[in-house]
Amino acid sequence: MRILGLIVEYNPFHNGHIYHIQKAKSLAQFDYTIAIMSSSFVQRGEPAIIDKWKRSQLAIEFGVDLVIELPFVYTCQSADYFAKGAIDLLAAIGVTDICFGSEDGRISTFVDIAQAIFQHQDIYNEYVQKAMKKGLRYADACNQALQYIMNKEIKTPNDLLGLSYVKEIIFHQYPITSHCFPRTNAYHGLNLQTIASASAIRNAIRNKQDFSHSLPHADLYHHCDLFQLEDFFPYLQYQICTSSLQELKSYHMVDEGLENLLYKHIQSCSSMEEFINQLSSKRYTRPRISRMLIHILMKNTKNDIHNAMHVDYLRVLAMNQKGRQYLSTIKKTCPYSLITNLPKYHHPALEIELKATRLLSLLSSHPQALIQEEFSHIPLIQS
Repeated sequence: MRILGLIVEYNPFHNGHIYHIQKAKSLAQFDYTIAIMSSSFVQRGEPAIIDKWKRSQLAIEFGVDLVIELPFVYTCQSADYFAKGAIDLLAAIGVTDICFGSEDGRISTFVDIAQAIFQHQDIYNEYVQKAMKKGLRYADACNQALQYIMNKEIKTPNDLLGLSYVKEIIFHQYPITSHCFPRTNAYHGLNLQTIASASAIRNAIRNKQDFSHSLPHADLYHHCDLFQLEDFFPYLQYQICTSSLQELKSYHMVDEGLENLLYKHIQSCSSMEEFINQLSSKRYTRPRISRMLIHILMKNTKNDIHNAMHVDYLRVLAMNQKGRQYLSTIKKTCPYSLITNLPKYHHPALEIELKATRLLSLLSSHPQALIQEEFSHIPLIQS
């Protein structure tokens, strides 16, 4: 049995994602297609523009059989933690192959680099640590280490994520085969076209431009809540201004004196955009700062995240009849618990997931309904 795994965010679900699903499924005769999808917040450090239930439903409509949740504790993290969680959960559910789009487009590039890192772990880690002590951000430090080991580098965010996936598979010897193919657009390109970047479409949605030719069911975005990080700024101001320096320091990702910068700039900034610009630096990228601010908004301490990092469940967001059939076949053999809503299972990561939804509900026109969905949601079943 061959089972295809896709690691996705669908923020929003657009024509490029339809192409990805179709292209990946054409690589072999796969019996099932499973997507693991970011929940309420995404890896770049912002809320998903629409809720996870609508995004997972779109995935099912366009060719995925089963959508499982990539928990917040993995999504609102660096690429390595994001990949670690995604690959571990896909391995647990029995995926045999993964496929991702990349700027490079050659899987051999990622495999060669991952194997080199695996074979020279001590040298690689030492070089990364030295580079970071000199003030380089983690991604740049990793690239310097790669240049030292094998005269190669990975620069784009998408390719860095792809490398992280392949590293996880090789380091843990998961029985998963990796595939990739060239992306059809620039990662952050803002040109709106039939297959446009997610950044371009989000920008068009926010600016009320015509984006109907770039994603399916475009009318959906005119009739549902749209979430963006900027709208949380008043809540963030309150949270920072009413916290002590020691409290701020305890929150996840608030390191190396960042609590002082938070205090210094929060009163003088009038928007989230301005605040993030003030905090960003060569050392701390905008996504890194944005992820930290989300953790502050949720009051996630370093201990909270540490205690929630070993996720031993698979939460189903949506499925069709094939997906339900597959779950039935693995129910007794799957090493992780299969769950559909919060009352069925208790885990620190699920408590944080509920906090994330409660935070999102502050921007919702139907806050109680959004929260209640966490407890009562029944995965979509299509005939």
